[in-house]
Amino acid sequence: MKTKLIMEKSDELFEVRLADGQFGDRPLTIRPEQTTDGVPIYHCYTKETSISQLRQETSGEWTQLWGDLQPDTVQRLGEAIAHYNQGE
Repeated sequence: MKTKLIMEKSDELFEVRLADGQFGDRPLTIRPEQTTDGVPIYHCYTKETSISQLRQETSGEWTQLWGDLQPDTVQRLGEAIAHYNQGE
């Protein structure tokens, strides 16, 4: 499973593309939100529709707080977010 990243940042928004799977090659917009416990929540959108909220647990596992993404999509999207964050 190949993940293609689009590293665009505008007002804390960035885009990722998962090359296959649930969203094919459609761009997903990610908006990070800081929380009081210091672990950000990532709001995920396709076009302008909110589809999910993800968070990386202290164990490193990505969890879906809200939405209906397939478990493998949650992990792949989380990996793409982590990759983006490492590049900042």
